[in-house]
Amino acid sequence: MEATAVSLARSVLDGVLKSAGTAVADEVARLAGVPKEVEFIRNELEMMRSFLKVASAHPEAAVRNDTVRTWVKQVRDLAYDVEDCLLDFALYADRASSSRAGYWLAPGAVAARRRIAARIRDLKARVEELNQRNLRYHVVVGSPAAPRGGEEQPPVLPDHDAQSAELAFQASADVVGRGREKAQLTELISGSNGAVVVVSVWGMGGMGKSSLVRMVHNDPVLLDEFDCGAWITVPHPLDGAEVFRRRLRKELGLARDQSVPEYLQEKRYLVIVDDLHSQEEWENICQVFHHQLENRKGSRIIVTTRREDVARHCAGHVAGWDGHVYELKPLRDGESMDLLCQKVYKTTDYVCPTDMEDQARRILRRCHGLPLAISTIGGLLANRPKTSIEWRNLHEHLGAELESDLRNIRKVIVSSYDGLPYHLKSIFLYLSIFPENHEIRRTRLLRRWMAEGHIAKNRDMPVEDVGERFYSELINRSMIQPSKANPGVRADRCRVHSILLQIILSKSIEENQLLLIEKQSNGVPQSKIRHLVVSRWKRKDEKLQNINPSYIRSLTIFGECPASLISPKMRLLRVLDLEDTSNLKNDDLAHIGELHHLRYLCLRGTDISKLPYSLQNLRYLETLDIEDTHVRELPSGVAKLEKLHYLLSGVSFTKDLLQKMGESGKVSYKTSLSGNIGACLCCNRSECCKVFNVDQFSVRVPEGIEKLKNLHMLGLINVGRGNGVAGRLKNLTNLTNLRRLGVTGLSEKEGQELCESIGELKRLQRLEVRSDSLKFLTRMDQEAPNPPRMLRRLVSLRLCGDLSNMPKWISSLNDLAKVKLLGTRLKQGDIEHLQNLRNLALLGLWENSYMDKLLHFCSGTFPKLKFLDIDGLKEIETVTIVKGAMPELEQLWVNKCPSLHDDSSGLSGVPHLLKLNELLLKNCGEKEKLINTLQGQVNRHIRRPKFLIGKSIAPTSPTKGTITTIEQ
Repeated sequence: MEATAVSLARSVLDGVLKSAGTAVADEVARLAGVPKEVEFIRNELEMMRSFLKVASAHPEAAVRNDTVRTWVKQVRDLAYDVEDCLLDFALYADRASSSRAGYWLAPGAVAARRRIAARIRDLKARVEELNQRNLRYHVVVGSPAAPRGGEEQPPVLPDHDAQSAELAFQASADVVGRGREKAQLTELISGSNGAVVVVSVWGMGGMGKSSLVRMVHNDPVLLDEFDCGAWITVPHPLDGAEVFRRRLRKELGLARDQSVPEYLQEKRYLVIVDDLHSQEEWENICQVFHHQLENRKGSRIIVTTRREDVARHCAGHVAGWDGHVYELKPLRDGESMDLLCQKVYKTTDYVCPTDMEDQARRILRRCHGLPLAISTIGGLLANRPKTSIEWRNLHEHLGAELESDLRNIRKVIVSSYDGLPYHLKSIFLYLSIFPENHEIRRTRLLRRWMAEGHIAKNRDMPVEDVGERFYSELINRSMIQPSKANPGVRADRCRVHSILLQIILSKSIEENQLLLIEKQSNGVPQSKIRHLVVSRWKRKDEKLQNINPSYIRSLTIFGECPASLISPKMRLLRVLDLEDTSNLKNDDLAHIGELHHLRYLCLRGTDISKLPYSLQNLRYLETLDIEDTHVRELPSGVAKLEKLHYLLSGVSFTKDLLQKMGESGKVSYKTSLSGNIGACLCCNRSECCKVFNVDQFSVRVPEGIEKLKNLHMLGLINVGRGNGVAGRLKNLTNLTNLRRLGVTGLSEKEGQELCESIGELKRLQRLEVRSDSLKFLTRMDQEAPNPPRMLRRLVSLRLCGDLSNMPKWISSLNDLAKVKLLGTRLKQGDIEHLQNLRNLALLGLWENSYMDKLLHFCSGTFPKLKFLDIDGLKEIETVTIVKGAMPELEQLWVNKCPSLHDDSSGLSGVPHLLKLNELLLKNCGEKEKLINTLQGQVNRHIRRPKFLIGKSIAPTSPTKGTITTIEQ
């Protein structure tokens, strides 16, 4: 793991040399009178990078030498300082190029030139000193045998085939080698009525406790025994019972003012408490269930923990409750081999050749049956040549000391980190910024990587695509765990296993890359901090006052935002990530315009309602994310942000939002928005009121926004009359790099102009349109039988509003992979326009999108559909699937459809779906006959898919009944 310093230093140097070789740097050096000094620094840094290439290719040789390790860290620190200097100089160059002639002769500019020259000369002296130190102490990396294949190869971006991509983005249906444990745990959980039972599952980290419990939790037969349930991953630290109570209330789908104990009192519930750390945390959780002593319905609470003392405390803590303690032990030899083969060869049936099997068993002996270690090593082997020599080399690298000491299993995990290509090490280490058990949004991670300079353009491949490949590669190597992935759709969120997180977190802190300000944080180090994370900050915490902010490159806040933390002293800040931060006020952004190097600004999910005018000073800003905030209008200066790539605004198009639409607008901004639109979408009359108030669901953008030619994503914006771009929709054709567009507020005429404009956007892939009426889309059928050629490249389409008839031209969008519909009021014949799309993988039919009582899928239709999501179609009575329809379907969800017939006709044709992995029927009322029919069909199905059911109708107000929220 000491190779971390090498990979970090090399990563920084790559970025520095790229900046130092630009025309901007040359011009600044010339004007400052130090061109020779800059050239000298550039040449010396190139030699250092060559040295680090050798060091990163042979980390085992480098890390054995303390002198090498120290010198490498000094190279990295110097590289950071050079890059900081170049960034400052670039600002001066920008000002000079955009100012009047003779700028550099002005008194202020002369002083700036002198400062530039002085810093350059100082850096040159430091480079010379570092070079002399290298010679003085004979810093040399050992030169073992040349790496396989000769010289080190540049990062390879593998072209994953369909099978590997599918395996990368979906979890396996079962946990390899745990069938016996599943049966034992199921027996402890199931049973007749009686007192609440606590089952504590314990074992060391990486043993697969959560995976086993989830496998049991997803058993449809077991789920049918309970009225409701929830899965809560415990946040750390757990600050009191109220934090857990809020999470449980959300998982149960209850209103904020509804009592959790009262709701559970008359229910037989199953609650999973995952990843408990201490007895104190359990006592806080017990306060939420303190009224449950009278519950005699056989409810169950399942706890997972690493500590035996905590497990026993949970099982016997509450008088009147029963308890069981279950220790999850390591996998046996055969099970370990099955898991390794699953990871390396994607099947447990593979039979290794004798020499390979011998090496596999040697490796497995050092994994000690720990599933995480086996999975991680398997991910490493899957990306290497499958030869006995390769496996023997890995076996020797693991170290003989592992054979006798289970505590050293950590070194097995570390070996997978060391096996990463250097270009993946820095971005994987970057994940240490996020807290334990935190689900990380893919796009958030990728845009931060780009802003930090961790991802560079590869030949002709856009930097975004390079980032996607790196993300996929980390998943394929089992370094990060995908979550919330639906079939045919990439994993939009991921997390790092706690053991891996502990390893990279310790290294980040050790390398002075990261400082965490939280309840258990230590003192502030004296060295330069590059990344600051504030988590669970306390108002009396004085650590923030002792930090030197001038070197911080990223500031990330989880929880409450400390007042006055965002300071102009953070002059090198590139990333300001305040997503879902509480207590953030408009005034906290007063100095935002002085953070001249800022590239990533995320305010998503905060209470911010106005952006400062000084935002226009952020010349390097690439991402501005104000989605799900109160901001309704962008300042005029946004049109000056020429490097802006991602402008994300408005209320997100998610089913989680739609489930709140029936609420009144008195709790929060988001729920108030939901109340306005929800009342309209629930209206079934033809004279239905307007779908929504566009001003509350989007933002008004200033004039000139169409001049930002680097924009890749834009939306959700209001393009109605008087909102900045009205009358100039045709100018959207200037946004030639646009990949995603979301608009609302369209009149009939503006809708037609939009259609003409987007037809010229050659790179557009994702389109979202919301309007009171979307009928202008059908007008295109009359004007042209085929859609514009560029429109045929769409891969995602979201429509919200009265469409009434599906445009015929949609049937020719053969690249379309995802379609989500809301309030479109379609009929059976309209759905048929989608049925032959050869790449459609996800279809979401949500609230009032479909108005017929019968939904019929004919043979041969929807050939590639993998996920069908039917939600909130209150009038639908039957869903019929004919043999041969949707042959690739893996997930079928039917939720909030109370009018479904309670017999086999309600949902028929499930046995014809030969690849089905999951069937969900929830919140459709008492459908005992239908459920029994489907249960029998599932039991006889060749794949035995999961069958998730719920007994309660989704109420019009979430103060009654049970709602199970499934994010989409």
